[in-house]
Amino acid sequence: MTDTAELGPEWLAARIQTMIEDDCEIEPAENLVLYGLDSIAVMTFSSELKQMGIEASFEELAKEPTLQAWWALISARR
Repeated sequence: MTDTAELGPEWLAARIQTMIEDDCEIEPAENLVLYGLDSIAVMTFSSELKQMGIEASFEELAKEPTLQAWWALISARR
């Protein structure tokens, strides 16, 4: 379990890297689906965030699946 104090854009990028098929650097504004992110991974990530006390629904994450948008959502709800 990650402490919310450890959360930052670098943490998010590293976490997303474990959920995608590509082993390349992720562009912050690029759609994560293009890197191989699937709906199951998004649902899992939503649950992980909830366990950390951050409410971000699957629908909210799926609406704009980019590092930039996800970080804005996470940082607003911490």
